[in-house]
Amino acid sequence: KRGNALSFFEELKRRNVVRVGIAYTVTAWLVLQLADIVIDNIPAPDWAMQTIMLVLAGGLPIALVFAWAFEMTPEGLKKEKDVDRSQSITPKTGRKLDRAIIVILALALGYFVWDKVSSTGAAPGPEVASGESVSGEPESQAESKPSSAAEIPEKSIAVLPFVNMSSDEDQEYFSDGISEELLNVLAKYPGVQVAARTSSFQFKGQNRDVGEIARLLKVRHVLEGSVRKAGNKVRITAQLIEAESGYHLWSETYDREIDDIFAIQDEISAAIGEAMRVELALGGDEQAIPRVAESANTAAYEAFLQGRHLVNQRGRRNIFAARDHLERSVRLDPDYAPAHAWLSIAHSLLLASPSTYGDYTTEEMVSRSQPHANRAIELNPNLAEAHGALGLLAMNAPDLDLAMQELTLALELNPVYVDAMTWYMLTAQSLGEWESTYDMSRRIVEVDPLSVVGRMNHAGLLSGSDMPAARRMAKSIIDQNPWAGYTSSGVIEVFSAADISLGVDWLLRAYAEDPADEFSNQSLMYAFAAIGEFDEARRVSDRGHFFVDIGQGELESALHGARSDLENDPLSTPMILSYADVLYRNAKFEEAVGYYDQVMQQVPEGRIMLSSRDLTTRSMLRYAYTLRRAGDEQGAQKLVNLHQADYVKKVAADFASNYDHAAEAMARAMQGDIDGVVEYLGLAIEKGFREKASFNEPVYEAMRPHPDFQALQFRMAQLLEVERAETLQLICHENPAPQIWQPMRKTCMGVAAES
Repeated sequence: KRGNALSFFEELKRRNVVRVGIAYTVTAWLVLQLADIVIDNIPAPDWAMQTIMLVLAGGLPIALVFAWAFEMTPEGLKKEKDVDRSQSITPKTGRKLDRAIIVILALALGYFVWDKVSSTGAAPGPEVASGESVSGEPESQAESKPSSAAEIPEKSIAVLPFVNMSSDEDQEYFSDGISEELLNVLAKYPGVQVAARTSSFQFKGQNRDVGEIARLLKVRHVLEGSVRKAGNKVRITAQLIEAESGYHLWSETYDREIDDIFAIQDEISAAIGEAMRVELALGGDEQAIPRVAESANTAAYEAFLQGRHLVNQRGRRNIFAARDHLERSVRLDPDYAPAHAWLSIAHSLLLASPSTYGDYTTEEMVSRSQPHANRAIELNPNLAEAHGALGLLAMNAPDLDLAMQELTLALELNPVYVDAMTWYMLTAQSLGEWESTYDMSRRIVEVDPLSVVGRMNHAGLLSGSDMPAARRMAKSIIDQNPWAGYTSSGVIEVFSAADISLGVDWLLRAYAEDPADEFSNQSLMYAFAAIGEFDEARRVSDRGHFFVDIGQGELESALHGARSDLENDPLSTPMILSYADVLYRNAKFEEAVGYYDQVMQQVPEGRIMLSSRDLTTRSMLRYAYTLRRAGDEQGAQKLVNLHQADYVKKVAADFASNYDHAAEAMARAMQGDIDGVVEYLGLAIEKGFREKASFNEPVYEAMRPHPDFQALQFRMAQLLEVERAETLQLICHENPAPQIWQPMRKTCMGVAAES
């Protein structure tokens, strides 16, 4: 035994155990960070990270025991007890360990800084181009908009979702309902700009600074509060805050019976209105104060709140559940107008279509929705949601002129009724009112800057004229709603930018988020069909296979599929039009005319017939060609003239897509203008048109022998072959969704991984 025994701690230091522990811990942390990055980017199993953590944790005591028991000497590793103290080089080893610890700490600090900087950059997914912001605006504008107080209206307010303080989490619908009722009442005050519900409700459950929220929503004032509900008792607190200073302009607490809930809402909205009238000089008098719509039955009101809450969440399951709550509400109180209005909306949203959520046929949708919309109007002609319900119903029926009339009235009654704004925009689009479409889309993004649907629609509109801005807006959605952001980005790349492999990358990410969503699925199917991977396209969904058959040249099969879809919903305008298009491609012109006639009879006089698939007049031009083949030259020319007037409007509004240029090529074919066909079909291809089957349309029958037409066809085939190779490389070797979707074995045979 050594005579000069050191204390235990001094002995730990002498043997460098402490230094080894520090070096091991910092190195293990750095290894975990690097492992996390690698595992996020390879198809590693969920247990991989946990295994690495366990191994590293288990290694620490081993390293400490090893440092205590052994020593590194010039002759190599020896047991510590066998080393002569006078010959020990532990001080020299300690200095080396100190330098190693400093280097490792520097690397760890560097990683920490890089991680913080990169976390504010692009969202996950395909790389965001350098210099792009994710706000949907050019960077110079995006930086100035939120921070410029001068641009924020003085008379503006956001109603944040009231916090549910009840012991039962299922009461969330009640606190949300109170907030939404107050928002709707405040929106009726003249001269006051109210942030839309979908944006203000984005901050639910987030402990964010009121000033920051106000800047994002572009308002000066914020109303926040809480709701505590127990049995038949409710306590509501509310406070009105001037956002920039944080000053409370007004606050109050209300303890009431549930039966008094409408009186409480009136009290709160009146108190807020009075506070804002004083602070903002709104003018007016007490008789002008808007009131909430009351129900005679508290249970009916609660069922209404539950139903409306679920409708606002969207999604198939939510809408079906909402329908049941709203049906209970109208049974309990047949005279409660809001419940009838929202039940009508729920029924309309249950139509079977790519943009809705259910399985109703058109006839079933109308028969269920119409009586409740009519009853809501009868009970309260000034209820914005009642006119919104009629507008949505008319848009789906379709009766587009009536839809525009009702939706315009709904927006006069509630200027921040974003659903009505969206339906108005879609109706204007169907009518070919392109400036109104764009203006309303831009307005939605202004009043509802965090709206997912609003930004998806606006990104699509921007993609025809400003691709960088469209991409930025689509990517800005990802953090908030990954499925929507991925889908929007994918649609832009496939249909506008002609970067099909990048589009498939985005759309497979969307598929991983929601494999049952038909909107994203149909776009993914189209992408696979465009590059000739028809079997892969059919695997994505059970619906819409007829357009895959068209791409493959299987026209009889396409006819059978389109007929089957139409038989399932014989009143569906999109299905009638799709069936007519397939008849046209099969050269069954006389039969096709009857179906085209059905659709055209629903179009207001002098308006275009718009295809729901690509939002162009291509179906109307196919109709024109069938009329010509049926001997109606005058009718054919009338439709060509309607198209060309619409095309001129689109080009002037900088709104024309590559599909619109392809439509103009069809019109030139109708006129026998081969040079025009080549010019506009070439322009369409240059702008991203990648529909190979379009060269086989009957309208081009006389053009096919022309060498310039054949050259365009060859150019299209070359471009698609490049896209096919890139897409196969992606799905076979860089699949972004391997856990939920894999290509077929035969698809990847012979596809070598690129180095």
